[in-house]
Amino acid sequence: MKVFMDDTRPVDYGFVLARTVDEAIKLVRENNVEVLSLDYNMGIRQKNGLEFVKEFCQEGLYAKKIVIHSNDIFGAAKMMEAFQKAQENNQISKDIVVTRGQSYWI
Repeated sequence: MKVFMDDTRPVDYGFVLARTVDEAIKLVRENNVEVLSLDYNMGIRQKNGLEFVKEFCQEGLYAKKIVIHSNDIFGAAKMMEAFQKAQENNQISKDIVVTRGQSYWI
């Protein structure tokens, strides 16, 4: 399964759409996720992408590849840093490939 977490963009072909952090976490918990494409800004007064990363790492969840497609440079950098730190601390698998880019490049 491929999961696309974004509150406004249309979902890329072949992806399952998650409009909230909670929806995305549920999909990752319950499915074998090959690709996870993440946005940072998820709407006013909503959990953001960094909160997704923290929950993903605390639970030790897994996706084969994670792409941060957010246009928010600072938010995306915080997400990348949190994933890298979690891998260094063995919270999540070092086999997970984490990149920045657009999900349609996958």
